[in-house]
Amino acid sequence: MRWSLLFPLALPCLGACFGEKDETLPGESLGEFHVVATLESSTCGPGAMGSTDVWEFDVQLAQDGDYLYGMNGSEAIEGSLASDGRSFSFGSQTRVPVVQGTKTAKGCTIVRTDAASGALDVTGADVPTFTGRIRYGYTAESGSDCTELLGTEGGLAGLPCEIDYRLAATRTAEPVE
Repeated sequence: MRWSLLFPLALPCLGACFGEKDETLPGESLGEFHVVATLESSTCGPGAMGSTDVWEFDVQLAQDGDYLYGMNGSEAIEGSLASDGRSFSFGSQTRVPVVQGTKTAKGCTIVRTDAASGALDVTGADVPTFTGRIRYGYTAESGSDCTELLGTEGGLAGLPCEIDYRLAATRTAEPVE
C-alpha cells in the first residue's frame, strides 16, 4: 500500500519530526507522537491494499486556533479542532490511477476517501496522548474497470469497501519552540 496516499495523520514523519521544528508546520507545536493503529474492521479483505492488523508510525502535531496540523514528512495537513479544544477531525479525497487504460480496455482509478476523528488528552496546555479512528474508503471512479484488482493477493475483495483503524498515541518528544 502506498502509505503516503493514506490519511495525513497516519504518515511516518521524516526528518521534520526529530528535534527541529519544521517551519512549514503552522501554529504551536504539540510535540511528536508515536501512534499504534489497530485494525477494527475491513470490508476490503485481509491484507487489502497492504493493510495489516497493527500499524505503527510517528507524527508531529501543531495547533493554530481552531486548526490542528499533522506533518506527513513533506507538508502540513490541516484538520479542524472543535470548540472543546479536544475533538478533532481530518478528511481528504485522493484519486489514484491504478491500471492504465488502453484503446480497447478501460483503466482503473480508485477514489480513496480518508476520514479521521478523535480526541486530544488535554491537561492544561499539555497534550500527552490522543485517541481516535482512521477510516479509508475505496471506490472505483465512474467509468473505471477495476475487476483486475478484485480477489488478487493484496487486492480488494470488492468495491466499494472500507478499512477502519483505532488509534492510540503517546507523545515521544516535547513540543518544539
